[in-house]
Amino acid sequence: MDSRCFQNPYPDYGGEGVNVDKQYILSLIKYYVNAILKNTKVNDDERGDLYVGNAGIAYMFLKMVQSPEVSQLYPALDYALSYINHAKSNALQYKKRADERCAFLCGNAGIYAVSAVISNASGHRDTLEEDLKNFKTGFEACRPMTFSKYGSDEVLVGRAGFLSGCYWLNQQLGPSVIPEDAILDICSSMLYSGREYADKTKAPLPLMYQYHGTEYLGAAHGLCAILHMMLNSAWFKPGADISKTKYSDIRRSIDFYLSLQDKDGNFPVALEDLQTGRAKRLVHWCHGAPGAVYLLAKAYLVFQEEKYLDALRKATDLIWKKGLLRKGPGICHGVAGNGYAFLLMYRLTGEERYLYRALKFMEFLTRDEFKTEARTPDRPYSLYEGVAGTVCYLIDLLNPNSASFPFMEVFI
Repeated sequence: MDSRCFQNPYPDYGGEGVNVDKQYILSLIKYYVNAILKNTKVNDDERGDLYVGNAGIAYMFLKMVQSPEVSQLYPALDYALSYINHAKSNALQYKKRADERCAFLCGNAGIYAVSAVISNASGHRDTLEEDLKNFKTGFEACRPMTFSKYGSDEVLVGRAGFLSGCYWLNQQLGPSVIPEDAILDICSSMLYSGREYADKTKAPLPLMYQYHGTEYLGAAHGLCAILHMMLNSAWFKPGADISKTKYSDIRRSIDFYLSLQDKDGNFPVALEDLQTGRAKRLVHWCHGAPGAVYLLAKAYLVFQEEKYLDALRKATDLIWKKGLLRKGPGICHGVAGNGYAFLLMYRLTGEERYLYRALKFMEFLTRDEFKTEARTPDRPYSLYEGVAGTVCYLIDLLNPNSASFPFMEVFI
């Protein structure tokens, strides 16, 4: 028995038609949302962030508001406002801290970004402007090369996460909400930070980063999400004017990362693994192939080279075999997060095998084996660890042609 995952009990796609049972998915959504409402009280959350706090639950309700199939199941906008307002009340005490103003998934930036979109949906223009003003304080805070002693560039608390919020706000509220030049300033800081660290440590690639002293490679803390956020920028839009040096450093770093894919389709957790020979390979969004797919997909769209699509196929084949995680249903290190990789591939290729796989991962959540043997996360109703993220996955199964892992958009 594999200690990290269940054995996949399903045959792979055999070419038959794929049926999306919308009523079944809606019943699961109601089951999980009822559990969230029963077991969470807004006043119990001491932090409020997107990762495991009230802002993440507010994001789930916002996603419900925006989905025609589920928007009428609950007074979702009212719930979104309730959860996000409490998150903002907790955020007040951290407003003076620069690292909080930058932190997206685990800090104030994410709280204010989600509040801005909820404020817009509810017609509260004054609150929307105040939320955006608070979010934009992160630009000044992100400018110093090192604003956090733990690492200033990754997705949970660093520049890459702040950029993911910028892109998301422009998608949600309009392309001029966050100016392009402000985004490119952050990209430049992130690029120079990576160069400086790579030079200092004699890294085998042009750009490298650390978080808490570890040279992570995955999506949650490491290289691949940082590179993904730079690829999303105007530097890589058609006809963009990017210097040869910037282009080369980013492209060579992506291709170095690609070279680390093993024969099974996975990636190391950290650069140090190459020296130590540590064989640990995690199949999580946070570390491993399920997070790498977003960089690979973006690279394929930008550079139009088959090697990135080939790597995607290998990665998602591995996720099909090893992605039914025992850690639970969440999106950071759980079954729903791994299922999102198939939805990405379905959007990218239109191949029904990937929609089939995504639906089977959903189906596995209801099996007795999973219910009795999967671990209960520390924050079981949260966005990244718990079932709030699972609800987002289920909503995206209803509209797979527009599915997107939270804040990891590729098709922009």
